[in-house]
Amino acid sequence: MEKKSYLPAIWSDDLQMAGLMAMNKARAINPYDFDRKIKFWTEVIGKSCEEEKDCTISLERLKKRFRRGDQIPGCLEDTISSMIKDGELMRLEDFKGRDQSWVQWGYSRIIGTFWGGESRQTVEYVHLPTIRKQAKNIIEFYHSDFIGEEDDMSNEIVGLNEFRARCSHLVADDRVFQLIIMELVHQGELTIGLSKVGEKVLKFRNGSIRGPIQWTESDAGLHDMRRAMSKLEREIKRLEEKAKIAEENARLCIRKGERNKAAHHLRQKKRALSEMNAKDVQYQKLLDMLYQLGQTRQNKQIIDAYKAGADAFKATLHRQGIDPNKIDETMDSIHDAMVTAEEIHEAISSGVPSNSNLDKELEAELNSILADSGSSNSLLNGLPEVPSDEPEIFENEFVSETLARRLRKLRETS
Repeated sequence: MEKKSYLPAIWSDDLQMAGLMAMNKARAINPYDFDRKIKFWTEVIGKSCEEEKDCTISLERLKKRFRRGDQIPGCLEDTISSMIKDGELMRLEDFKGRDQSWVQWGYSRIIGTFWGGESRQTVEYVHLPTIRKQAKNIIEFYHSDFIGEEDDMSNEIVGLNEFRARCSHLVADDRVFQLIIMELVHQGELTIGLSKVGEKVLKFRNGSIRGPIQWTESDAGLHDMRRAMSKLEREIKRLEEKAKIAEENARLCIRKGERNKAAHHLRQKKRALSEMNAKDVQYQKLLDMLYQLGQTRQNKQIIDAYKAGADAFKATLHRQGIDPNKIDETMDSIHDAMVTAEEIHEAISSGVPSNSNLDKELEAELNSILADSGSSNSLLNGLPEVPSDEPEIFENEFVSETLARRLRKLRETS
């Protein structure tokens, strides 16, 4: 029997393998030998899972896998317990129940216990390092084979059956593929939805998706639209081939002189071409709709990016104690402060003016005033001189004289 590539070089050494295949003694008796066996079988189990492209194991399957003639490894149970403790193995039941609610998980455990559960030999485990590596390989395959393959806006949506068929070389079987999809869902790399006709569809994460991936009605419609386009492509190719065959048959009939048969084949060609043109028009309409949907999604992504930037800017202002609603007032205050600072800087840099400069400015201003006074005097030349004596005021005497005359007149009339 051919030796598997994941088996170590010492697999052919009977003496060394006899000790490694033997039952474990208590670790307290010989801790070195115990740890050496556990380490050996842990590494071999991991390599075998990776080589077989199968992330699931059971004690029964491991015994068959590592059977050496009539020898069966006697320390596999201890190895499995150690790997569970180290977080390398997880019960398949627990792996599937990671994303279930507590009620669902508890119900499944109770039902399993009620019906007796599984035997220790048949309990299945998931080798976590292997399934994580397989999940990574699946994502890399998706990016290399699907991104940019079709229209730019719908490559994150892929039919489950189509994807499984195209990456079958990466997994052992369909069961392992389903577990890897569950792992990717758990990691948040994709989600599973249903199209409008009930087909399971995968939606992968792209750069525009933040938070959990949501399956929407538009995603289902988009998938169905692409399915219809694929069907039209196949129909167009079939009709094109049919028209080609009809033309060849018509030429053959003409060479044989069978004009009626040739005319019949030409009519078949014409019908095929007419039907092909009609389907091509339908295909172009769907292609235009797909393009418009892509433009709409791109615009939404741009708007979402603007919103995210605005939210981040507001959060930054809030951390600095600035109210985003009063940003105009804040900017005006900053502008006023900058103008004041600039004026202070100019005043400091210009220095204090000297007294000599101040005296010169004052002297020039005085000369200007004197010149204005001289021009006013030239306008008064030729006019009489202003009297220097002040006039006498007889206001009180005049008032007394008037009162005396009035008294005399009153006496005379009386």
